[in-house]
Amino acid sequence: MKSRIIVALIGIPILIFVILFGGIPLLIFTNFVVGIGTWEFYRMIEHSGRRVHKYVGMLASLALPNYIFWTQGQKVEGEIAILIFAMVLMFLERVFTNRIEHASTEIGNTVLGLIYVSYFFSHILKWSFWDNGGQLILLLQIMVWSCDSFAYFIGISIGRKIFKRGFTEISPKKSIEGFLGGILCTILAAYLLLKYFTLFLAQTQEELLIFSLILGVGVSLAAQIGDLVESLFKRECGIKDSGKILAGHGGILDRFDSMIFVLPIMYYIMGAVL
Repeated sequence: MKSRIIVALIGIPILIFVILFGGIPLLIFTNFVVGIGTWEFYRMIEHSGRRVHKYVGMLASLALPNYIFWTQGQKVEGEIAILIFAMVLMFLERVFTNRIEHASTEIGNTVLGLIYVSYFFSHILKWSFWDNGGQLILLLQIMVWSCDSFAYFIGISIGRKIFKRGFTEISPKKSIEGFLGGILCTILAAYLLLKYFTLFLAQTQEELLIFSLILGVGVSLAAQIGDLVESLFKRECGIKDSGKILAGHGGILDRFDSMIFVLPIMYYIMGAVL
């Protein structure tokens, strides 16, 4: 518990600074999360006895955020080209070394890690190029923290008392009450944050309510799905934590599993709404 508190006290202020400052510090942070997170994902796969094209995947995973940053997220065809080029390299390696066994599985797992960790999380850089992008990213992060916290505490206090069954076999400790409570509390958090800290999104009370519902429901669903998806991978690979880099908190994927889904999903939802 002590190590968890120390990491939180040091990490949260640094994270807030990096998000609001943006630019090169945010790029460095993104490379750190993407690099370590992709490595953790590939190690999980290897722990289950399967192989991946780890070095090609790592190279492409770090190329993506840097390309997005220096093009300001304006050239999607280049992002697709990086994914295609990585796949072509893996195809060529298989063809010229005559390694036939598990080709589709190993290439598929490599591309999965590349897209799931690197491409999804690199949307934090796309957000940063919006007007007030840093505030919007911080808004999403605070909402994710709110969702995780309230879903946990509601699940602990009243979980399984209304709905007797668990939410899913992937994560048996999660309850339907906690899941629904997370959604409601995230909507409330969105309303308060938009009303008192990010008024630029909503000019009228009606707009405030609409944005609160869109953000609250969207973020809470994406965050909780992201958490369940990482639990799915860990359960499949037979491990408890994705890594040990954050004392008491597990690995990078354990800490950013929710944001990995929230960033791309809400980027396109809000892009369509705004």
